Amino acid sequence: MIGIHRISFNHTTFSRFQNNPAQVRVLCLVLTAPKYFDTRTRAVQSTWGRRCDGLFFITESSNNTQGLPIAPIANITPGYEHLTQKVVLALQYAYEYHFNNFDWFVKADDDTYIFMENMKTFLSKQNTSKPVSFGWVSKIKGYLQGGASYVLSREALKRFNQGHQKPNTMCRKYEGDEDIEIRACLRSEGVYMGNSRDEKNRERFHPLNFYSHFVGPIPEWYKQRAARWPVTSYECCSADVISFHYVPWNEQYLIDSMWYRFGSAR
Repeated sequence: MIGIHRISFNHTTFSRFQNNPAQVRVLCLVLTAPKYFDTRTRAVQSTWGRRCDGLFFITESSNNTQGLPIAPIANITPGYEHLTQKVVLALQYAYEYHFNNFDWFVKADDDTYIFMENMKTFLSKQNTSKPVSFGWVSKIKGYLQGGASYVLSREALKRFNQGHQKPNTMCRKYEGDEDIEIRACLRSEGVYMGNSRDEKNRERFHPLNFYSHFVGPIPEWYKQRAARWPVTSYECCSADVISFHYVPWNEQYLIDSMWYRFGSAR
């Protein structure tokens, strides 16, 4: 029997699963930059990142890693315009060095907050031997929104890397928007997007922060791309929420404290 704590924020109730129905091993790959080491990066490491079974930060070389688990990846080009390269190198690193040690592979940003127990509970019901990915899916071009985080099964990660080895491939390393390019590569290799919405059709992965989803206003780009017409208030999000995006580093600590320190006392 799965134990559940109910934690209410002004009558908004989310579920936190105390125990996972199966042991799910998750590797988290979090994009960051040296200028954020003392703020965003440290916040992720100190909060939800601790609950990953493996955690690596993906960043360009730095002489002062400050005890952070930086993935030893060479030749990462800094800058937002090079995100595709950064993610491709991260996933190739995961495949080459950690493929057999984990069941699922998560890509996130340093301003993403992930409720890892809910992530693992959701993934425990999925099959990592299938070529599947999960996340917030845009109905335009069908890509996985990177800031909300997305997850690849072991089979999906294998096919992604096989795609990058082919001479005539849809898998590009240096061009385009990260979300769109990663999805194009996955699609070309037969990786499908699984449904991560709950039984009420509410999203589990969220491209915005909690306040934006709950209170609004909802940006126009979100309305145009959302598979489900967005609503605010109590039905904005799944009770088994997995992620929010655009979470400032200080709010990462706040969410973590409310979720684990105060929630565990209930």
